[in-house]
Amino acid sequence: MLIKQPFVSGGSLNMCGPFETSAIKSYHIKFTVILCISFLLQSCASYGQHATTMRDGLLTGRPDLSLAIAEKEDSQQTKVIASLDKGILRRVNGDFSGSNQILEVAKQKIEELYGVSITENLAAVAINETLRSYEGDRYEQLLLHAYMAMNYIQLGQVDGARVEMLQANVKMMEWGDEPEEDGFIRYLEGIIYESLGEYDDALISYRKAFTVYKEKGGNQYPVASSGLKKDLLRLLAWQGLWSEYKSYKKEFNMTNFKAAKASNKFGEVVVILNNGLAPIRGETVLSIFSTEIQQNLSVAFPVYKQAKQSLYDAQVSVGDKQYNMESVEDVDALARYSLEQAMPGIMLRATARAVVKYNTQHTANKNSSLAGFLMTITNLVTERADTRSWTTLPQEIELKRIVLPVGEHNVQIQMKNASGQTIDVMNEKVIIKPKQTSFVIKHWNTPIPKIIAKK
Repeated sequence: MLIKQPFVSGGSLNMCGPFETSAIKSYHIKFTVILCISFLLQSCASYGQHATTMRDGLLTGRPDLSLAIAEKEDSQQTKVIASLDKGILRRVNGDFSGSNQILEVAKQKIEELYGVSITENLAAVAINETLRSYEGDRYEQLLLHAYMAMNYIQLGQVDGARVEMLQANVKMMEWGDEPEEDGFIRYLEGIIYESLGEYDDALISYRKAFTVYKEKGGNQYPVASSGLKKDLLRLLAWQGLWSEYKSYKKEFNMTNFKAAKASNKFGEVVVILNNGLAPIRGETVLSIFSTEIQQNLSVAFPVYKQAKQSLYDAQVSVGDKQYNMESVEDVDALARYSLEQAMPGIMLRATARAVVKYNTQHTANKNSSLAGFLMTITNLVTERADTRSWTTLPQEIELKRIVLPVGEHNVQIQMKNASGQTIDVMNEKVIIKPKQTSFVIKHWNTPIPKIIAKK
């Protein structure tokens, strides 16, 4: 049978009219864009989601798994936050030298970022806050020096720890019109100076530490520990500053305190416990009315969704004596305070960004429905809050100084639940030398360990 072919001008077959062809093309483009959204959403996933996965190993007693996840990130070592996480996780896994190597990378990168580019700032305002390079909040930058100092201490290089404290001091002094002080940094600084026999500098550090705790305790910081008060009084007595000694003794209500003299029969151990895990920032979307364009705009903000977690109590046992650990740094409070202080700027930038996106989308809609659709999708995907923070930090840092007779001792840290039951223990042998300082530094964050039966 002979079938006649329809006459087609130009030698090509076209069964659709121009309207149908345009609609099909538009449909295919939209379908392709929607197909890509899942990949874009994954690439824009918040840092908080990554941090949650990375910390799972810590919360199940497998810090090696957390380290393995962290090491896969940022192989070129260009991101401060990735290097900070690796630094903590390496030291938790006992690699103090490797920890300092990567923390030094973070430190140098932070220095480079002090002169942040105009391009980065414009991109952060126009597209997404996460396009701004993360240099760490101030408390995180100071704790970087603290953990490098702890690494040096555990490597037996106390002089290296001293250098880190000097660098932290420079940083605190150069921030703002008034020095930015951290109570724990000053206390650790004093302990390091004292361990090196630099008593004048140690006394200055203890004074500064007490001032921070006195002025900011209960908000950003814990209240001054009894240990710090005793250290301050002891150094004042050793230096013969009796007027100041009596004044502080009265203020501390320690009328029965007597400063022990250094003896060749005794040394001391400083126990530092990194307890729990810092909070993770989440994301929330709020509707804000813009007077500039007379429209309600949806903007994403970082937020700490979970309330502060309760920590297990820590007690140190040496021989037949027990000592309660004392809080010297509340990282949870510092993290929340830091975000609170940054929120006005974050809200201003987020609102400005939303206005820019609205105007761009409005213009695109006027020119083409397809262009408007694509801009809507782009704005939807890129509107994310910056949830980056150093989440492998502890929730709290605790400290206890104990004077011990010269010789070998077993230092045991016992973790206790609300009922007073010991649920986990950490042991370490220490050699106490005459008039010398030894250190025991531990991390603990496993929330559901087994109950330890009493012997």
